[in-house]
Formats: sequence, C-alpha cells, structure tokens
Amino acid sequence: METVEGVELLLDAGLERRVTGSAEVEISGGDGRWSRRQVMLLRHSPSPHAIDRAVTALRPNFAGLLFVVPRAGRALRIAAERDHRVAYAAVDEAVVSFQGQTYRAGEQRPVGPAHSGRTSWTRLAMLRLLALSPDEPLSQSEIARRLGVSHVAVGKQLPLPDDLATRTSNGWRVLDRAACWDQFMANYPGPRGLTTYWAATGDLAAQLERIEHVARDRSDAMLAVSGDFAADLYAPWRRPSRIVAYVADQLALEEHGFAVVRPADVTVELRTPRDPTVLTMSRELPALSDGKRRRYTDPLIAAWDLSRSPGGDVDTAVDQLRERALRERLWR
Repeated sequence: METVEGVELLLDAGLERRVTGSAEVEISGGDGRWSRRQVMLLRHSPSPHAIDRAVTALRPNFAGLLFVVPRAGRALRIAAERDHRVAYAAVDEAVVSFQGQTYRAGEQRPVGPAHSGRTSWTRLAMLRLLALSPDEPLSQSEIARRLGVSHVAVGKQLPLPDDLATRTSNGWRVLDRAACWDQFMANYPGPRGLTTYWAATGDLAAQLERIEHVARDRSDAMLAVSGDFAADLYAPWRRPSRIVAYVADQLALEEHGFAVVRPADVTVELRTPRDPTVLTMSRELPALSDGKRRRYTDPLIAAWDLSRSPGGDVDTAVDQLRERALRERLWR
C-alpha cells in the first residue's frame, strides 16, 4: 500500500484534493473551503493512544490528520466521528472519513502489496552512484557529498557486499556496475511521497516548457525531469508518451491550462518524493541543441520511471538506457 493510493481514493470518493508536499494534502468537500492535513501512512489501523498522540503532536499550521490505512479499526472510526481533526482513507475498503462524514468510492480499488521493513534511501542511492561512477575510487566524504546526505549516514551503509565494491587506500571502488544497476532496479520501492496527475492539450514538449516556466517563477521551486523525457536525453529510443517530473513542492498548474485528472488520463505526473536523494542527485544538463539547460534525474531513476510507462517498447527502451549508461559517462 502506498500513500498515493489513499490520496487518490479521496477523488474516487467524490472529494477534492490538492497535494502540497510529500506528506501533506489539502482536502475539500466541494464547498470551496480547504483543510490542510498531515498524511500518515500506517500498515494497521492505529490504537486510541496512537491517535491521541498524533493529534497532540499536530503542528499548528495543519487543520488535522489523514490516516491512510488498509482497513479502519473501531478506534479510528470513532475518533473520526468525534474529532474532525481526524480523517482516514481505508484503501482496501474504499472508504474515506472526512469531517465526520463517510464517503465510499464508486468501485473497489485493487489492493497493492505492502512494503516490509524500513527503506534505506542512502543505500539505494549508493547503488545508483556506483553504477554511474567512473573507475576512480570514491571516499566516504565524496559519496556523502554526491548523495546530499551526511558522512555518518553513508558510514552506516558501508561496507557494501564484496561483489559490488571494495575498499582501497583511496576510497571505495566499484567492482560490478551492472550488478549495482540491477540490484537497484530489483529492490527500489519507488520514491514514495505524493503524486498529482495533470492533463493538458498540445504537444508534450510544449507542456513541459510551460511547467518549467511555472517552476522558474517560484524561487524556491526545483523541478527534475525523469521517465520518458530523461531517457530521451540519455539514450533516445522511443517517443515520450507522458511527462514525469519531481518537485520539492507541488506546483499550481490550474491557471496554466492544466486540469487534475485520474492516472489513466494523465499527461503529466508531478511527484514530491519521500526519497530525499532523487532531487539532490539530479543534474542540470543541456536539453536541446541550442544549449538550453534542463534539470534531469539520474539515469537509474529515469529508468525506474521509464519502466512504468505505457507502451510495448518500454522494456527495450530500458535496456537501451541501461546499456548506454554502463558504456558511457552520461551523468556527472
């Protein structure tokens, strides 16, 4: 189960929602009033004590909480009825409770597999770095700098398996870049966080330029292109079918010709990732022959997103990207 399932369930249940961060969302019942909620993803419905603790810890700038759970237990249902600061989205039941009211989705949603254990974003990012790195060894400090994490965080993940990297007097040297690539692709759970889905008319390249223009107008905005468009830069093979981009904070695109849509109708996916290394490892690279620059995710994040794009040629495109990334220096 992912956070995005619970957030998208709001739309299925007839509510409006605006994603404003990787773990926050604004909800409206359609009356024009918006309630800012902190999103909490749980594998089990919380106990009364856990609910009280979460409500007590709620920051002042939030109106309440949105618990995303597989099924709502008795304690959560009672709390949502009595305290409008408590809302929930029960994914397996396709039920939402918001401001004391219960909403049911029009049809049962599919149940996704739960992720077990805690995700080590640093360890997964190290696999990406080693898969894309040149042959010279990297010190622990240099690895931390390139990942945008602390020296201590890197140290906790070392050493890596002996068949992937070895320690030398000058730092850590990768032994099998292809194995690092394959391990990342096999084990990456996705960036988590929240996603907004948009659609607009016109050419996809023009849509992307409009989104970048919106991001540039915000001094605090960072946007990194992934998926089809990033793969088209690194290893051109297929025509992009959608835009996937990562942002530190969600952009308001309604005033720029975009409409909120369901995932099946999307032309643009904007993601605020829980994985902190997605944006820190992104790079500004020349996008076009005229020398214009655009920020892209690294080739492995691009490959992961590309692998989830629609189309019968996706697997071949991923293979082409993998082959070229291991053969050439695509990312610095």
